[in-house]
Amino acid sequence: MNKMSYKCPFCPRTFSTRSAYSQHVGHCVVDQSSSEESNDQNIEINEGDQSFLNYSDQSMSISECSNQSMSEGGEQSVLISEVSFNEGGEQSMSISEVSFDEGSVFEDVLEDILEESESEVNANYPNEAYGDLMALVTKHKLNNKTGNAIIKFFNKHSNLASSPLPVSIEQGCKYMDNMNLPSLTFQQTCVINYNNTEYYLHHRSLLNCVKNILSIPDILQNFALTFENLEVRNHDNYDNHLYSITKAYINYLKHDGERTYSEQNTGTWWQNTEKSLPRGSKLLSIMLYSDATNVDTLGKKNLHPIYMSIGNIKNWRRNKPNAKQLLGYLPILKASDNTEKKSENFKIAVRKAFHKSLEVLLDPFLSLSNGIDLDLNNESIWFFPRISVVIADLPEAATYCLTYKSALANFPCHFCLVKKDDLANINLTISEMELRTHDNMRQFFDQNLTKSVSIEDVHNFFWKFP
Repeated sequence: MNKMSYKCPFCPRTFSTRSAYSQHVGHCVVDQSSSEESNDQNIEINEGDQSFLNYSDQSMSISECSNQSMSEGGEQSVLISEVSFNEGGEQSMSISEVSFDEGSVFEDVLEDILEESESEVNANYPNEAYGDLMALVTKHKLNNKTGNAIIKFFNKHSNLASSPLPVSIEQGCKYMDNMNLPSLTFQQTCVINYNNTEYYLHHRSLLNCVKNILSIPDILQNFALTFENLEVRNHDNYDNHLYSITKAYINYLKHDGERTYSEQNTGTWWQNTEKSLPRGSKLLSIMLYSDATNVDTLGKKNLHPIYMSIGNIKNWRRNKPNAKQLLGYLPILKASDNTEKKSENFKIAVRKAFHKSLEVLLDPFLSLSNGIDLDLNNESIWFFPRISVVIADLPEAATYCLTYKSALANFPCHFCLVKKDDLANINLTISEMELRTHDNMRQFFDQNLTKSVSIEDVHNFFWKFP
């Protein structure tokens, strides 16, 4: 198979990766000389017989607003380009130049872009134009220089007595930072006092995060409310036959009537949890992800963010950035030296701070005895929230489950009670693979037998939920 390459249509450069090519094209379009006259044209870049798997039904905008030029007749032009991947995997780029005279209104020229950039948050901007501008800048990640050029251009051609826009993008960003939006406001809660230092959890309401996701226009088109039992349909010569159940999943099927799984609402967990809910209610699947992250190149500063999403949303849609919400920043305790960092007191404080933070974040939402009513498509639906998945690396998973982090522990796995010497034993029977559950872990904890199953002597916040 020939190695795929990407040649820029504006300069002689060629790139070996799509991401490098995409970034270059956006800058290359902007850097084109404003004196060059360009007619409406379409440039299609063929990738041979290669196709971009996982890119069907998606489009990627490279440069939505590039270089501006002024013709002798006083006409202003804006070059707009877009790169897209069609269902067949072919990549195409369209470039067009839109011209308008000095009397035209800026909103009319960029009407399509502004329609796509409507703010998802009902913010109280000074006026609609101000809000549309900040939504445009935020969505398309325009830098301050580009944003200020848009403001200058608008003020010059709008023929308004006073401008509805901020003096500069910097001023607009300060206005956004000072907004009092309940759905975006971070609170801080002290979760532990260690060595006379108070450590705070910076967090948002889980309910507001859920509502923010549900307010996204197309989310409800890809939202599951009930369990779906997917079974293999009768198919001739099904043995070792590849049969597509959905667009995103291909399953190897061997037996007629075999159960298949794709989305969360097709799994056994969903089926069993749904049966445990009151009649007439629906399951709201909450997904969590957390991991400490360096925020500077030297690795001297770090944060511990925790994110959430909703498992009712189809997997392909849930993987888009706006289907996730930043729930908060977990506190990171500081030790004076390595000796203190390795001490048992410090480790216990870290675990307690972590689970106290989870309690602050999740308890008000998950412990609702009567569920919660949420509006979907102008219809009030009765939900019961449950945590379905916690995505974490091994050290983080051990902190959630309060299991020993050492691989040398007698029971190092946070899923089961298989001894370390038997983890690679493929001949173990089902009866020899006991799972860690709320009940058996809590029983060992209550009987002061935590060491016998390699769990920490700290109460696990999750034990209070079914």
